[in-house]
Amino acid sequence: MVQFTNIKAIFFDLDGTLFETAPQLSVAVNNMLNDLKMDALEKNQITNFIGKGADNLIRKSIELSARKNADEFFVEAMDAFHYHYGLIAHESLPYEGVMEAINMLKDKHIKLACITNKPRIFTDKIIDASGLTESFDLVLSGDSLEKKKPDPLPIIYSCDFFNIKPIESIMVGDSINDIEAGSSAGAFVVTVPYGYQCGDSIDSPKVNLALNQFSELPGALN
Repeated sequence: MVQFTNIKAIFFDLDGTLFETAPQLSVAVNNMLNDLKMDALEKNQITNFIGKGADNLIRKSIELSARKNADEFFVEAMDAFHYHYGLIAHESLPYEGVMEAINMLKDKHIKLACITNKPRIFTDKIIDASGLTESFDLVLSGDSLEKKKPDPLPIIYSCDFFNIKPIESIMVGDSINDIEAGSSAGAFVVTVPYGYQCGDSIDSPKVNLALNQFSELPGALN
């Protein structure tokens, strides 16, 4: 396994990396579709649309369900989705090994941040309910800065926040957005073997380490 040295901070994506959010997202989408008098979708169909933001998730779900352009329904759909998702977002659970690995990394005195494209209102619900709030030294959501992943700004901002160089950090994620953001910023990139990729391959030369399971992460640090 690749061994990283002099790492001072690790940045984590949320959906599909730290937390399995597809169950709650799927319920919220189908409740949204019901409000719009549209047919429900199978969970696996909705999961295929996760990973490129709520706008994409809503548009693709409407188009598949109703076979119509989503534009005329979009504002109403977004309001309905936010309402339904807000009721259950906190129910998402961490993937196996996440809590233990986070605690081990904290024991190593490494700074930890969550960098997600999810809006803060939902990000906070999930992290707070999990008990991980105190574990993160910084949380950046999709509406925290003027740009979000795959732009490198959130990683650069985080490095400046911790007063470190990007080469002293790792971006851990499950998607192309995480890979591009981390690599463009000059950070190391680590991927998890699950998550939501919208059909995009994460087998990339920009990835420094592809984990077989999340619990391997602490052992990759010297």
